[in-house]
Amino acid sequence: MTKKAVAALLLSVAFLAGCDGQPDPRAYPGSESGVSWEAASARFQMTLPPCPVKEFHFDVQPRLTERLAFAFVAPKSCVDEFLKRYGDDPANPTRTWPIGDARPPYDEARPPFDADEMRQFGWTYDPKAKASLYTRLETPYHATFSAFVKSGPEETVYVRSRTSGFPDRSK
Repeated sequence: MTKKAVAALLLSVAFLAGCDGQPDPRAYPGSESGVSWEAASARFQMTLPPCPVKEFHFDVQPRLTERLAFAFVAPKSCVDEFLKRYGDDPANPTRTWPIGDARPPYDEARPPFDADEMRQFGWTYDPKAKASLYTRLETPYHATFSAFVKSGPEETVYVRSRTSGFPDRSK
């Protein structure tokens, strides 16, 4: 091989090694580049429910910030199974909406997650609509998650990691 051919080959390899993988079309803008849902879910040991889901999107952040957030729409029975799989009780949410007169009005207006993140992901909530927050989801790696479930014929679910646990660093 000539010196030019070797140089071109090395340049091509270096260029390809520096490129991120193809973006996952289900990832929210700003998600860690080149990380698929499969890789992100393996990192946290958190999977989608086994039933068909709609409107699925996710965000994963690099290991220093170590965040996983995702949303999907599914039937209530499927959402209940998802909550149970990770140790939470669908019949006993941490918080429910609407809150009503039992608490000061400022509690009712507070979103279930950081307002800026909710805007970033396009997550919405109506403090007067029926919804529940679950905060006791835990994966086999001890990552903890909260899930906000908007009631309806099909439930809209927003899930966000609270702690990363002990992810498998080999993934």
